[in-house]
Amino acid sequence: MFGAFGSGAAKGPLHRLTPLRDDPAAAWLTTDERARVGILVFFLWTLFWLAIPPTFLGFFAGLSVLHIYSFRFSLLFTISLAIAVFRPVRRAIIRTRSERIEQILRRNASDLAADDWTVLAAEPNDTIVSVVGWVRGRQHLAHLVGGERAVGLGLPCQHHYPGVFESLQDFDLVDEEGRSIFIQTSDARLYGEPNVPLDSNQLRLLYAALEIPSGATPSGWYVLRLRDGDPVMVVGAKQDFLDAAEPAFRGPEPRPSLAAAPPRPLLIFSLAAERREV
Repeated sequence: MFGAFGSGAAKGPLHRLTPLRDDPAAAWLTTDERARVGILVFFLWTLFWLAIPPTFLGFFAGLSVLHIYSFRFSLLFTISLAIAVFRPVRRAIIRTRSERIEQILRRNASDLAADDWTVLAAEPNDTIVSVVGWVRGRQHLAHLVGGERAVGLGLPCQHHYPGVFESLQDFDLVDEEGRSIFIQTSDARLYGEPNVPLDSNQLRLLYAALEIPSGATPSGWYVLRLRDGDPVMVVGAKQDFLDAAEPAFRGPEPRPSLAAAPPRPLLIFSLAAERREV
């Protein structure tokens, strides 16, 4: 399932454990969008706290049917129950917040779409655009994921708070005409539905291969794998890039690339579309 790996395995420009509580992608949100996300979080926490009094009254009423009138016992039971479910509720709310941020950013990315890549080359540096194409890796992770080479992966995990471990190599994004844009993945954020199931032993080996921080545990059996030929949408800042890998008579010539626009990370969205050979 996995190839060679270990402490000497090469790491990509992106190799990071990202706590969803402090998701860097939130820097892309406008003031109104931040307010809407904040209202959602406030609403969910309000539902949790409003559920506590009915729980107490319901338990007290149930004991009363049995002719047990114990206000103190009902109160202690309700407090104990609230403490027991507080952390799972907090984790669920953090994940819901992250999912809402992703939904907003995916929708906004469509408004920035650059269909004509020849025009993109003439855009000034630091112009924010989104492009859609297929992944063509220049390098790959040092180990196989699900039996195949991967350009990158996202591994949902838990480390104090819900998070995701992301590891990604730089790659070319290729369109239908064979044109390419270089994607600089440093400070990127990888989004998408986990698509590869792994068993407990495979996850353990993967954690060791990636040198994931001690104490982090998997949040499920699936990971997000990004391969050659996978369709993605990328949002970032256009930058001119001198590509030494491109042959030219007079040396490398500038070509467009996409990179992060600090403090906003590069956004990479996995798409539910057909793969293709690149």
